[in-house]
Amino acid sequence: MSNSVPKLGVLQLKTTFPRPPGDVGNPESWGDIPVVIRIVEEAVGSIVVGGGWGIELVDAFVREGKRMMEEENCVAFVTSCGFLATMHPFLVERLPMMGTSSLIQVGWLQNQFFPGPDSYRSVGVITFKRSALTVKHLTSVGGHPDTPVYGLPESDDPKEAIFKGVLAETIPYDHEGMEKEVTDAAKALIRDFPTIKAIVLECTNMPPFSYAVQKATGRNVWDVLTLGKWLMNGAVTKSHRDL
Repeated sequence: MSNSVPKLGVLQLKTTFPRPPGDVGNPESWGDIPVVIRIVEEAVGSIVVGGGWGIELVDAFVREGKRMMEEENCVAFVTSCGFLATMHPFLVERLPMMGTSSLIQVGWLQNQFFPGPDSYRSVGVITFKRSALTVKHLTSVGGHPDTPVYGLPESDDPKEAIFKGVLAETIPYDHEGMEKEVTDAAKALIRDFPTIKAIVLECTNMPPFSYAVQKATGRNVWDVLTLGKWLMNGAVTKSHRDL
C-alpha cells in the first residue's frame, strides 16, 4: 500500500484475543478504507479499563500516532478501547482527527439529534464492564452524566460471562454466546428505558454484533466503526463522482 494514500490509524492495546471481521482491529472491518494497525506496547487492558494510566501512556499513544502520520500517512485515528474516553482531552490536543472512544458519539446524538430536557434518556450505552465505566468517561467526551449504561456479565466463570472469558482468553471465541450477551444487555436497556432512540456500543470488540442489536431492539446503533468512517469521510474529501 502506497504511503501517499491517506489512511485510518488504529491505535491498538496490547492484546492477543481473536479479532474477527467487525472488530476494530481487523482490516476487513473497514471496507475500502485503508487502515494501519499499530500496537501501543505500554497499553495493557488492565491499566486502560482500570483507569490507572498516567501521562506516560498518553505519550506512548502520541508517539505511535505521530509515527503513523509520518511513515504511513495516517490522517485520522481511533483506538481499540472505549474506556480511553477519559484520555480523549489529552490525545485530541496532540493528534489530529482523534476518535479516542466510540462514546464521543453519545454527546453528539443527545445534543444534536435528540435535544430536549430528557435528551440524556434518548441514548443508551452498552459497555463491556459496567463497574468500570464512570461518569468521567461520559463527560470527558461530552456525554450526559446520567446517560443510561448497561454492561455485560462480569462473573469470573466463563460459562456465565462468555464475552469476558473470550477477551481473557480462558475460552475459545464464541460468536453466538457473545452476541447473546450483547443483545440481552441491549434488550434490558430498552426495557428499562423505552425512551431510548439510539444505542452506542462502548466496546470496540462489539461491532460484529451491531446488526444483531439493531434487529433485537429496533434502535439504530453506533460503534467505533461508525466513528472511524465518519472521521475518514471528512479527512479525505472526495468528488461526488468518486463516491
